[in-house]
Amino acid sequence: MRDTEDMVRGALRDEMARVEVADWSAGPVQAHVRRQRRGRRVAVGASALAAALAVVAGTGAVLSAERGSRIVGPASSASRAPSVPLVPAEPAPEPLVVEPGRQLSLERPNWWMQLKDQEICVHDAPAYGSGPGCAGSSWAPGTTGITMKYSGVPPLYGEALYNLVYHGPGKVARMTMELDGRAYWAVVASLPGSPGYASGYVWGPGLKPSDDAKPDPFQGIRLVAYDAQGTVLADDRPST
Repeated sequence: MRDTEDMVRGALRDEMARVEVADWSAGPVQAHVRRQRRGRRVAVGASALAAALAVVAGTGAVLSAERGSRIVGPASSASRAPSVPLVPAEPAPEPLVVEPGRQLSLERPNWWMQLKDQEICVHDAPAYGSGPGCAGSSWAPGTTGITMKYSGVPPLYGEALYNLVYHGPGKVARMTMELDGRAYWAVVASLPGSPGYASGYVWGPGLKPSDDAKPDPFQGIRLVAYDAQGTVLADDRPST
């Protein structure tokens, strides 16, 4: 654009050099030439800006309003801050401390959970009814992170139990599960002392209409564990 403006200025200077005017008319003529020069410069600037905008529109680049036509980079590659976990509006439930092997009610008839040294055992009514059995979830020593087990509730499977497990350093005070743009508090439970893990449970909407053998559709779910100061201990999006 600078080259174009220089060319216009040069042409105006040449035109002025060829015009001979009397002293009494020099002022008006010069004023006219200055107005003409400004008009051409504005026109050239507008044309260049329009061309730049056309290029920007075609490439997805971002135009800086503060610095005119300076291209600061493609929109697709602009750096973005990590998304902040959603937090439910209502207060979080108080974390529970339970003795090893004690049956912790999961707020539904014949649904309960037991915590052991390196295992979490969930008794679900569809599988066990009122019997004593339960299914255990354990982990390899040294693993760190947060995960989840999903259990749909028949016959309609519109509701499901989400059993969250955090294993790692720190003491968990709160857990959240995000699903379809909404965050749910989990009821957090752990053993006395520092067992190195905590579990939580959430009742939420079912993810599939039946208890088939297909992998649980965990896409879109986010699990977050916090300590008492609000520090994030784990943040994960399970894929299956």
